[in-house]
Amino acid sequence: MNPSDVFRKRNLSKVNFEYEELIGRDFSDSNMKGVDLKNRDIHNADLNCTNLSEADLSGAILFNVKMRGADLQQTNLSSAKLWDADLYGADIRGADIRGADLFYADLRNTDLSNANLGGVNLRHTNFDGAVLETINFEGANYDSHTLNTIAKEAKNQLKKQGKKW
Repeated sequence: MNPSDVFRKRNLSKVNFEYEELIGRDFSDSNMKGVDLKNRDIHNADLNCTNLSEADLSGAILFNVKMRGADLQQTNLSSAKLWDADLYGADIRGADIRGADLFYADLRNTDLSNANLGGVNLRHTNFDGAVLETINFEGANYDSHTLNTIAKEAKNQLKKQGKKW
């Protein structure tokens, strides 16, 4: 077994990761419901199809993470750094994403219903096919690339509540 795979396909919902090195680790297909990863550096990790619902990822460094199909319902992602993160098809309903940095994030086909995206950096974020019902974009930064990928109703709301870069 590759040492980076030690967390793959595991029930990690009760694990304390306080002293664990998380950079580049493979957590794919694991249950990490409710874990505390606040302010942790987890860049280059594989979290594809992982249950991270109700987890605290606030302030976490999640550069270049793979989270395709992940369950992020009710997750705290406030102030997280999600540059170039792959969240294709993730379930992000009801998540707190306030103040996060989603620069170049892939949010295609995600469900962001009832998520709070207030104050988020959305420059070059891709929302093609995303569900954006009851979203808060208050103070979010966006650019023309982001606008070109977002559905009409959400686009109008983003223009009204956000700030163009």
